Amino acid sequence: MTTANGSPAKSTASAHSPRGIGQRRGSFPEMMRRLRRHWFALAVSGSVLAAIGFGYIVGERRMTDERAKTLTEIETYIQVLTDASAKSKARPELDGKMQSLANQMLGASLETVDSEVRRRLNRACEELGFNDFSVTTGTSVGRPTPAKKEFKSPDARKLRDEIDFVEVQGTIIATGTVDRIYRLIFRVDAEPWIKRIESIRLNPNADGQQLGITLKLTTPFMPGLAAKSPPLLDPAKLQLADRYAALFASNPFRVPPPPAIPPAALVANPNAGDTGATPPTNPAANPTGVVPPVPVPPGGFPYGEWQITGVVIGPSGAEAWVRHLPSGASVALSPGMPVGELVFRAVEYDFAVFDTPIGACRIQVGTNLTQRAAVLAAPSNG
Repeated sequence: MTTANGSPAKSTASAHSPRGIGQRRGSFPEMMRRLRRHWFALAVSGSVLAAIGFGYIVGERRMTDERAKTLTEIETYIQVLTDASAKSKARPELDGKMQSLANQMLGASLETVDSEVRRRLNRACEELGFNDFSVTTGTSVGRPTPAKKEFKSPDARKLRDEIDFVEVQGTIIATGTVDRIYRLIFRVDAEPWIKRIESIRLNPNADGQQLGITLKLTTPFMPGLAAKSPPLLDPAKLQLADRYAALFASNPFRVPPPPAIPPAALVANPNAGDTGATPPTNPAANPTGVVPPVPVPPGGFPYGEWQITGVVIGPSGAEAWVRHLPSGASVALSPGMPVGELVFRAVEYDFAVFDTPIGACRIQVGTNLTQRAAVLAAPSNG
């Protein structure tokens, strides 16, 4: 059979012939024959692969808890290394903070800080004009780290026992006017170095014009870490004291002089006896039993400024204390002593009994000399 151009045509009947189908069906038995021929090699290969797989599983400890523990330890080590790396990166910032604290301290050794505390406090007292003062330093106290429980390993024991900072105590004892004492307290507080004022004790003298002060403070330093430059006092901060000028000028410790008592209060009443007894009154004149108030006679004596503060009957007899409210001066009265037109006579419970030109009266403790009540005699049994 030829094609149109005369060349012989290839026959395709073999692809569809029964013989071709039989050849494809015979390929599976052929494969089985080959497998039976090489079964030993295949068995050996499978055994090797199974041994490798089993060895891998055993080597990885996938069938025990040891693998889980190992993985946990690895994660722990990774976390420790990560934390150490983060702390290492943050160390420059921490060193900067520590240096900023050291810049506000007076030195890196006990000798330096002790000398600086004395020098600066002495200079403050001299600049404020104190003549009578002294500056001393006390014992030093080392302060360890408050985070001891964080250093658990033996290698960290040295860090746990290391002193973080040392406290140095200082004391100022000075005497001067109230204004200078106030300014000294302000000046010490305005000093730029780190400190804590522990206590302030003020001791006024007899008249309150001079005041003694004992000021105790504590300042820390970190051993071995010095300031890059000494702390300097800011003059603008000292000028802030001017806003307290009115307070500094006041003197609450001043004792006022005793007031000038009017002559009438110092002259005894010549008509009054010194028997200490209360003149009786007629009870029939007041049948209701109500104690009527006694009118205060008009005059120039300031009875309202004098207050009864206490009464007592002691070994020397009856006494009454009166206080001048505007000035705070006190006067002790004994029987026969006058206060204006009032003449002190006796004590009756918490009342002071006085004689007046119009009769006896009594004034209760805590009231002034204008708050008077009449004295009623006790009723008779007959």
